[in-house]
Amino acid sequence: MSGSGPFNPRAARTASRQLAGRNPRGRGAEGWFLETRVPGTRTITKVRIEKLPFRIGRSSSVDFTIASRAISGEHAELFWDSRTEELRVQDLGSTNGTFVNNQRVSLALLTPGDILHIADVEFRVGCEQAAENGLGQPPGRNTVPLQSGEHLPHNFVKGAIKIVDLIQSEAYVPLFQPIIRLVDHAVAAHEALTRGRHPDLPENPSELFKMAADLGLESELSHAFRRKAVRAVADNPAVTTLFLNSHPEESVTDLVRDVIALREIAPRLDLVLEVHEKAMMDPKKIRFLKDELARGRVRLAFDDFGAGESRLVQLAEAPPDFLKFDIEFVRNIDSAPESKRHFLRSIVAAAGDLGVMTIAEGIETQAEADACLSVGFSHGQGFLFGRGVAPETL
Repeated sequence: MSGSGPFNPRAARTASRQLAGRNPRGRGAEGWFLETRVPGTRTITKVRIEKLPFRIGRSSSVDFTIASRAISGEHAELFWDSRTEELRVQDLGSTNGTFVNNQRVSLALLTPGDILHIADVEFRVGCEQAAENGLGQPPGRNTVPLQSGEHLPHNFVKGAIKIVDLIQSEAYVPLFQPIIRLVDHAVAAHEALTRGRHPDLPENPSELFKMAADLGLESELSHAFRRKAVRAVADNPAVTTLFLNSHPEESVTDLVRDVIALREIAPRLDLVLEVHEKAMMDPKKIRFLKDELARGRVRLAFDDFGAGESRLVQLAEAPPDFLKFDIEFVRNIDSAPESKRHFLRSIVAAAGDLGVMTIAEGIETQAEADACLSVGFSHGQGFLFGRGVAPETL
């Protein structure tokens, strides 16, 4: 079985047809079938595979039509690999993925007993003896009316597929947490945070992204969160500078295109894109991202700096506009050994020499705020200064 990866749908279709051939009798089809549960019942129905290749999707032109919003028009294809005499499934570049035994695949072997998910629709793969394969039945397209999000037996897909509904229905809310200047506690910016509001999903964004990962939708979810946040404060005078989060799965090209496009929604906002510093290992990649963002008047921030391996050399070669220090640097900094404060002071000073503004995250007490100011931080963020709030309360 092979996992998902860079994928050319047109090339995949061509390859599967070359392997399978187009035998009108259905070479390799003898005895194969798919079993699925009829929605809302305990009834199991059998879908016989009359010929191979056997295409599945939402379109009426495929061999097996599934009326579900989560299914792509031409979603997946079963075909016979004549070289190995094996049945295989090929994803056809679908949005919500093809899964074999709970693993997303682009091309995979199928054997009797395997569990095949076409997005949120579950099948069990089976095979009968040739004498019992039912090939004498009249040919024709099989159609099962299924609805997106149907509660099918495998739990892994039930929560993950609801992410599609969450994105489409915008069942989440943006909240805005202040970032202040430590010298006078004036609000300098806000960071957009998001909480889920789907009745069947958690509020925590980290949990939502874990579920989105099952369907490869991390980038789409991240994009949706940013878009709604910008729309929410596009005309709110209380917000002038807005920090927007990103996800490590997003490509640099997509990030640049997406964030710059947000300028059309709110051209007056000063936008800052946050990326995790561990995702920016290559100085050339950092410089490219910063330069492309700057052309769209968007600034760059490294988030959670110091959470793991801090890359001081890369920071010097390609400095961002802002550096947000991980909470582990800030928690109890007022009572930390002088050696730790001295070390932190040297890093903050080095960033300042590079023209980078430094933000201490997770400040919860006035003592921590005073210590961060003495260390040299220019900005601070944390519960001491305010939690994330709805835009109408800013």
